Amino acid sequence: MEANEQIRLRISEEIERIMENRGIRREDVQAAIHHGETTGEKFIKRFSGRSLTSFRPGRVTYWVEYSRVDDEYHVHTAYSHRMEMKRGPDG
Repeated sequence: MEANEQIRLRISEEIERIMENRGIRREDVQAAIHHGETTGEKFIKRFSGRSLTSFRPGRVTYWVEYSRVDDEYHVHTAYSHRMEMKRGPDG
């Protein structure tokens, strides 16, 4: 079992439908959360305490907003894009 697969998700039916319409798999969400939790590369929303992380395993960047409750990660939303940001000549 990969480390990503150990991420237990709680996803509402509404968010499941949104993910399906956007072509985002549960495995993509697990990988993004695992990345955010293990690297610390995530934002914490000040008022809600929710985490927002991104993960780019290939040409697609996945963004997941989630919160941890006990041993589960509650997914509040997920989206993806194929845009790549490049640095300019100064950095």
